[in-house]
Amino acid sequence: MAAMDPLVHRIRTTYDGLPLGERKLAEVILEMGGDFAAYSATELAARAGISKATAARLVRRLGYADFHDMRHQARANHHNGSPLAELTTTPAPGETLTQHLAHDVASLTRTIETFPAEHVQAAVNLLAKAPRLTVIGFRNSYPLAFYARDLLVQVRSQVRLLPLPGQTISEEFSQLGPDEAVLAIGFRRRPPTLSRILRIARQAGAPVVLVGDTSLGDTAKSASVVFRCLSRGSRLFDSYVAPMSLLNYLCSGIALALGAGAQERLRRIETLHDALGDLEA
Repeated sequence: MAAMDPLVHRIRTTYDGLPLGERKLAEVILEMGGDFAAYSATELAARAGISKATAARLVRRLGYADFHDMRHQARANHHNGSPLAELTTTPAPGETLTQHLAHDVASLTRTIETFPAEHVQAAVNLLAKAPRLTVIGFRNSYPLAFYARDLLVQVRSQVRLLPLPGQTISEEFSQLGPDEAVLAIGFRRRPPTLSRILRIARQAGAPVVLVGDTSLGDTAKSASVVFRCLSRGSRLFDSYVAPMSLLNYLCSGIALALGAGAQERLRRIETLHDALGDLEA
């Protein structure tokens, strides 16, 4: 796995403790990748909606003498030929489908490069070994949670998806304990209840794997393993290419970890499909 960019590493290790204004700029820098070096401090501050003084505080907090120093080092570490060179963070009215694809590929590449192999394996172990597994996602995170649950239920038992229509989380969480793991999906704009749910899970001794974007902030404090994905789209809507790929990989890893048990479950499911005739192909 590729080494993490030094600037990205500094941002990720300090992110949760950043004041809101500095956090906004940190998100802009993460989303732009190496392209941020083409902009002045004033331009980046304007993109983040903060003052130049706030931008200067973040630069110093990250250990750089000034913005020029940070930009110079970022350029030195930026790989020539990276797809990030084509990544734009502002909607382009005349953008082609090819440019849209380039943006998504760059976001995916940049995201996956930052995940240490040990974090990925830790997440797989937690989700494979727990006797029971709960997958949670609200609003735009719900389809991602549904996708993860759909993959997981094929290879292991005791997988549930929350929230359920007509039910509250309190009813479903009443039996939560150390024998259950939680896979939480939390992309912006998250409801505040997600943070409270994850705190309750931590207090109950249930390990949490959290997949979200760079704005997770304090929500991530209750998680055992956290994956921050780039999700800003090239146009109007956010892009979920990176988290979809990550979830696919994690669920495949869980199936491999479960081994013969997952294979037997898949065989039983295929037998039932044949018996019921519920699939055309």
